[in-house]
Amino acid sequence: MKGYPAWFVRALLGALLLLFVSGCLMAPTTLLMRFEMELAWRLPGAGRVVTAAMHATGGFVVLMMLGALWSVHMRAGWRKRRQRGSGATLGIMLVLLAASAVAIYYAGDDALGSGAALVHLAMGAALLPTFGWHWVHARRASRKAAIPDSVRAPAGTVVVRAEAN
Repeated sequence: MKGYPAWFVRALLGALLLLFVSGCLMAPTTLLMRFEMELAWRLPGAGRVVTAAMHATGGFVVLMMLGALWSVHMRAGWRKRRQRGSGATLGIMLVLLAASAVAIYYAGDDALGSGAALVHLAMGAALLPTFGWHWVHARRASRKAAIPDSVRAPAGTVVVRAEAN
């Protein structure tokens, strides 16, 4: 991505992967604690604490990176009318994930906390395919833009280029 250090995309992908894996590992415990669903497997006690700490830390990192994305990537894409649907969907989903995370920790009402946990699990599961959709379509669009007009033009079309003097 233009305007970012070379390590930024790898760090973003790593942080998102950490969040997804740690969220998947904590999901069985969340379902047991909030909805009393018995599942065949869940993390042992010490593993849950470490995984929850990694998940929270990854969440803060992704929120910081979201701020960096907002300042260049998202605003430029919006102005150029590129990837608006998937970009807006990702942005809304990330805001809902952040808000539901706060509600999970600080909601005083059990029903509100359980609802926030359900929203958080659903948004977290849906984020991966949405991000994949955004990534794949952006890659296709950038490859298409890199192909010269003469190669992309339909058969029988004459492409005229103005020469610079």
